[in-house]
Amino acid sequence: MAIIECKEFYAPCALCGQPVEIKGFTLTTPETRQHFCCAGCLSIYQLLNKHYITPHNPPTTTK
Repeated sequence: MAIIECKEFYAPCALCGQPVEIKGFTLTTPETRQHFCCAGCLSIYQLLNKHYITPHNPPTTTK
């Protein structure tokens, strides 16, 4: 059995569960800060969870 060494740990995307390898797709909700792997997952999460999105909790995307 081979052991694979992982140098970095990526948190899972809040929507699809894929590793979040790109920084900048985040959303702060009343409970926590959510991280997403791409703009598509961030957008879908916003559509499905409109009650969390308020003018005081805008999504943050940076490049």
